[in-house]
Amino acid sequence: MALPGLLVEYLVSGAIAFAWLFPLLQSALPRIDAALLPVAFLLLYVLGMAVDYLAWALTRVPKRWIRAWVSRRYGGDGTSERQSGTLRQAKIALYAPDLAKELAMRSSRDRIARGSVVNAILATVFLLPWQFGVPLVAFAMLLWAGFERLSYGYELCAEQVVDEKLQRDAAKKAA
Repeated sequence: MALPGLLVEYLVSGAIAFAWLFPLLQSALPRIDAALLPVAFLLLYVLGMAVDYLAWALTRVPKRWIRAWVSRRYGGDGTSERQSGTLRQAKIALYAPDLAKELAMRSSRDRIARGSVVNAILATVFLLPWQFGVPLVAFAMLLWAGFERLSYGYELCAEQVVDEKLQRDAAKKAA
């Protein structure tokens, strides 16, 4: 993912985290001078990175389950996730840059959705009544899982398209 994408993703996750943190910190925060706004953006970025890391750790196991299910659904044996996702994405980027751009946009959406899971959990713990927070967490998890399923299905299809193109090209060279 290019730097601008990560910048936006982390700023979005950080800004959402700040939205639930603000009521807790409101009395402790002084008014921010306009000259300190770049520092505020840096803090939002770092907060977003922390949220993303927590989200990555929290969703690691369910992500494997989702990917194994998607792999079986697309005709695999459920083990394609064991192959390097980075290698798969590099192959797609090398041979199908347009597909790789779409894959990067989907990955960005997934990262923001995964951050919303952690933000929903933390907001529920620190701010929201459980009657509102628990359904919010469930909704965030379902949203993330749906996006993860769609993105991984797209990644597997993109890899298949690239593999077929490489086979056709090899057959043309051999002929």
